[in-house]
Amino acid sequence: MPHTTIATGIEMYYEVEGSGEPLLLIMGTNADHTTWESQVEAYQDTYTVITYDARGTGQSTHPEDRDEYSMRILGDDAAALLDAIGVERAHISGLSLGSATAQELAINHPDKVATLQLHCTWGKSDEWFNRMIDTNEFCITHDDPEMYIRTALLWVASPAFINDQPDDVEAFERGFLLDNPHPPSKHGMLGHFHADKTHDTLDRLHLITVPTLITSGEADWQVPTRYGLEVQGRIPGSTMHVFTGPHSSHIAFHEMADEWNTFTKAWLNRHSGTLS
Repeated sequence: MPHTTIATGIEMYYEVEGSGEPLLLIMGTNADHTTWESQVEAYQDTYTVITYDARGTGQSTHPEDRDEYSMRILGDDAAALLDAIGVERAHISGLSLGSATAQELAINHPDKVATLQLHCTWGKSDEWFNRMIDTNEFCITHDDPEMYIRTALLWVASPAFINDQPDDVEAFERGFLLDNPHPPSKHGMLGHFHADKTHDTLDRLHLITVPTLITSGEADWQVPTRYGLEVQGRIPGSTMHVFTGPHSSHIAFHEMADEWNTFTKAWLNRHSGTLS
């Protein structure tokens, strides 16, 4: 499967599926490209879908130095990947850490971005947010990645998912770590937490001028809707949508994939043609 050395100096693993205008999907903290499986299936009949393992995840390079992880660096990686595979401009969709990465990509490489989707997003890491990240980071610094997954699910999943779908919960947890042939590394996870805790684009978001969709879930405990609303207020002409219902969590893209995919694809279809 394809690997490429990109201009930022790391080796990156990526996959390309489908045909049509290019769409780059950027996943969240410590998760690799496989987490987008449902979205790739939904989008690939209309778009050329590009997924990849961000630095510190999957089959890409895992730098050991925490300072080699920031949203700016991750955004530069995304731009360098597009260059490496010959994509001049793409639709961009990022979730959580991926949304913060996408903000930096759009701000620092605006010529690369046709449209922007920011899911479960925030503009600046405040004290509340950093303490929330600390609850996950604690498990990794104490070498207990299995407890990290259990703790993380309390933040990212809905009570309905955890209480009512035990088989799906177990599959989600095992797929992230125990059954993952390329699991996240300790230094990769700590690097992602560092990027999460140091993110700050709030005073630069006005520089984003492409059509932008911001989504949140009313049951997202990890990145509450108040953060998305703050981002929406800083990006001129942007649109905000809040998913509702018992499964409208941080991982609504997984828990309520059909509704999530239908809505986001419909928005993208309304703004397609910008690359021609």
